[in-house]
Amino acid sequence: MDERSDEVLSRRARHQVARAARRRRARPLVVLAVFALGLVGVGAVAQARGLDLRQPDDLAALFRPRVMVEVDGRAFAVPRPAPASGRLHPAVPVTSAGSYAFLHTVDGAPVGYDPCRPVRYVVRPDGAPPGGQELVDEAVAEIEAATGLDFAYAGRTDEVPAVGRDLIQTRYGASQWAPVLIAWSTSDEMPGLAGDVAGIGGSAAVPGADGDGLWLAAGRLALDSEDLGRMLDAGYRGAARGVVLHELAHVVGLDHVDDPAELMYPTTSARVDLGPGDLAGLALVGQVACEQ
Repeated sequence: MDERSDEVLSRRARHQVARAARRRRARPLVVLAVFALGLVGVGAVAQARGLDLRQPDDLAALFRPRVMVEVDGRAFAVPRPAPASGRLHPAVPVTSAGSYAFLHTVDGAPVGYDPCRPVRYVVRPDGAPPGGQELVDEAVAEIEAATGLDFAYAGRTDEVPAVGRDLIQTRYGASQWAPVLIAWSTSDEMPGLAGDVAGIGGSAAVPGADGDGLWLAAGRLALDSEDLGRMLDAGYRGAARGVVLHELAHVVGLDHVDDPAELMYPTTSARVDLGPGDLAGLALVGQVACEQ
């Protein structure tokens, strides 16, 4: 190989080294561009979750693993609660004694709705008997006062109160739990209302967004329009109101008790209002901790 050939190879080698150096210098620009795009995506996610990235706790929460639930074969992240600064209403003290039980407990403590956020509810009015909506309004107000929870009416719906109700639905926003559904129905639509059953109520116990704790969500209350309509027609308004109260107490976490002196006794009794044990239990389900 002659001297000129060595010079050509040397120039070629220097050119390749220079090109490699330029490629190395260009990489940080590419990385920075990708990182900037990533920050835009992170900001959008943070905004959707109601997080403030200037707050250390919110920034940490953004990268914390999320708990997933399955809806119609698709995985959804457990909804993160809206920002809150404390209870919406003062806790109700326990001032009475009697029989009460809870549908869901953790180490003996009741599972309830988050008292720092509104309990949203929707109503399906189809088939309601005359005066039926007034019964619902009165029961909601009484349970709200007994628990210290804040019930927020979110409008009408056409949703069927199915037993296997989806906890997250696109009609109400796929980034949040479905609201409590209060629906008038019949035994033809809801076989569980057959016979002497005038109502069915309950809620799901769901994990927090970070997997810590349990709260109630996506409650369902089905009221037999025929049974309650007959009660109202016969002048038994107090008994009809007691049915709605009983089922709504199930929605916020109370179970049946074996004491006819309480409204949560499972069969019809002379009691048409909340008993001392009912009030004590409702106060306790309203005292659960807020989701952080």
